[in-house]
Amino acid sequence: MEFPNIAQEKEKIIDVFSYEEELSAGDVQVIASPYRICPLGAHIDHQGGPVLGMTINACTLMAYIPVDESTVRLRSKNYPGKVKFDLHEISETTGSFWGIYARAAALALKEEYPLERGAIGLLDGMLPGCGLSSSASVLLAYLHALVDANHIQLQPWDYVHLTRWAENKYIGLNNGILDQASIVFGRNGYLLHIDTKEEKVKLLPSAFGETHYRILVAYSGYSRELTTTGYNSRVQECREAAAQLAQYADSSPARILSDVSADVYFKYGHKLAAHICRRARHYFNEVQRVENGLIAWEKGLMEEFGRLMFESCQSSINQYECGSLAIHDLQQIVSSAEGVIGSRFSGGGFGGCVVGFVKPDHAAIAAVDIQETYRKLHPEVAGQAAVYLADSADGVRFL
Repeated sequence: MEFPNIAQEKEKIIDVFSYEEELSAGDVQVIASPYRICPLGAHIDHQGGPVLGMTINACTLMAYIPVDESTVRLRSKNYPGKVKFDLHEISETTGSFWGIYARAAALALKEEYPLERGAIGLLDGMLPGCGLSSSASVLLAYLHALVDANHIQLQPWDYVHLTRWAENKYIGLNNGILDQASIVFGRNGYLLHIDTKEEKVKLLPSAFGETHYRILVAYSGYSRELTTTGYNSRVQECREAAAQLAQYADSSPARILSDVSADVYFKYGHKLAAHICRRARHYFNEVQRVENGLIAWEKGLMEEFGRLMFESCQSSINQYECGSLAIHDLQQIVSSAEGVIGSRFSGGGFGGCVVGFVKPDHAAIAAVDIQETYRKLHPEVAGQAAVYLADSADGVRFL
């Protein structure tokens, strides 16, 4: 199954929104904020580790108009209810559960900029809550709309910092900058190498282009809310590992694992509690996989790149200890499908998707086989589980 054509979906959302609000279609603006995949760099961005990201042609669409008052009024095609609040009196805790993201975006922006003009908008996510960073996607859509409405000038990294601030402080997710940076800097046809510690992004073209692979997205049918899983506890365990390793090495205090050298880990890691040691082992091995993946990608060695993806996923299971029965089953099915080059969990691994690369001449059949096999194994989500074929796409943008 292919994702919907974004240009066609733009026209649909404009038609619905302009009809509901009795607007001229020409006055409606539309933001496309894509989802992202992370082939390598699992669970290490919050520790300052390097990651690889890519934006795809599935996204959050936001149709909106700025208004000359401080009211924000929103409706979502994916969730029930409406969201309405005043920019001068924003509650951090009340209202529709999906509306917390709009309020978080406004609160983060208000930390540094005055907000006087609100917006009326309609949201439509192609696969919300699926583990492809739809939360960062929708936050960036809200930020772009409010920035436009209030004539604020921001740089790309400003959007990354604001989105992370919204998630850390107001959503309660202790994540890094993989999601935000991927969606802000994404470019059609490129893999991103993101240095999350130094905040640098490098665009990496494939040695042979997308003619040698398709992106496969297998949705488990189980949405996940990372703040209610073990995500934050894993982040804390990594921080504990960093602090303890620095103490053992009698070095400067370390807040995150990128503050500690691999040599220190390999010398003192055995002193850590077993589960803390596993988190650190995953981090340092994943950093090396990212570096090896860079070389493989630039040389066009897709089989080698895929092997690293499989290793990353096994480390997520055995060392980082995340996932669920359904997502483990789905990974096994995807990785065993003919033509799949490499695959791993997407997002926090506590539900959501498995993403991978598949050979183009096997892509359609592999997608059907994966979907049918998984639905038979998990009939309780047969109506929601689906497999999509995707392509790389540009990052967040006005259409």
